[in-house]
Amino acid sequence: MVDPNILEKVPSLVAEYNKEDDTYTRMVPIILKKGLDNMSLAMFPEHMQNGLLNAVGDELVKKGRTDEAIQAFLKARNRDKLISIGDNFRNINMFTQAIDCYQHAKANDKLLQTGELCLREGQMTDAIRAFQLVEDKAKLLLVGDECVKREKFESAVEVFKFLENREKLKMVGDMCIKHDQLIQGAKAFELAGAMDKLNTVGDIFMQKEQLNNAYEVYKSANNQVMIEFLRENFKMM
Repeated sequence: MVDPNILEKVPSLVAEYNKEDDTYTRMVPIILKKGLDNMSLAMFPEHMQNGLLNAVGDELVKKGRTDEAIQAFLKARNRDKLISIGDNFRNINMFTQAIDCYQHAKANDKLLQTGELCLREGQMTDAIRAFQLVEDKAKLLLVGDECVKREKFESAVEVFKFLENREKLKMVGDMCIKHDQLIQGAKAFELAGAMDKLNTVGDIFMQKEQLNNAYEVYKSANNQVMIEFLRENFKMM
């Protein structure tokens, strides 16, 4: 049998619900027009603030104003909605935006899945970011090696820098020299702490008479002899 005390409360609960529902109906168009950042909802209790934010977010999604919808759901701490938007982005291969949503939602499983998908699709920058966010070092090592195979040396350097893998960085540096990507090679050697190889890059720049580049590389290598030589003879500063 239903508790009589509960029955007594039903009318007031219904009235409260209808009042909130009416508030959402009246307030959402106003918030949409004025902009969420220009409105204060502090006068409402927390559950109503979240209800309004979610209602606004839903309307923004319908209107295609996805970035604003994400902000609304972030304020409402609505993880499920953020994941749903992320899924929509992923389904249309907008991986960067999907990763943003999953990051906000702290959805590591989704980040891992998206990273694997990006790796298969050859979207290395997005794959790197996804795996970095979940700190999956084994997957990142695979991505780094794949970047080297595809001659995407800048991305490979980013991965091996994150992994603090000096041997891989030196390997990428050697590949960069082979492919005449000297600036990227210098960066790889500097991160690896391979000063001898860094000086070699400086020497190659000298041979090419690219003195400004040579000077910057020698400074990174702390090669005081060549720094002084270029300063004295070519007025490098």
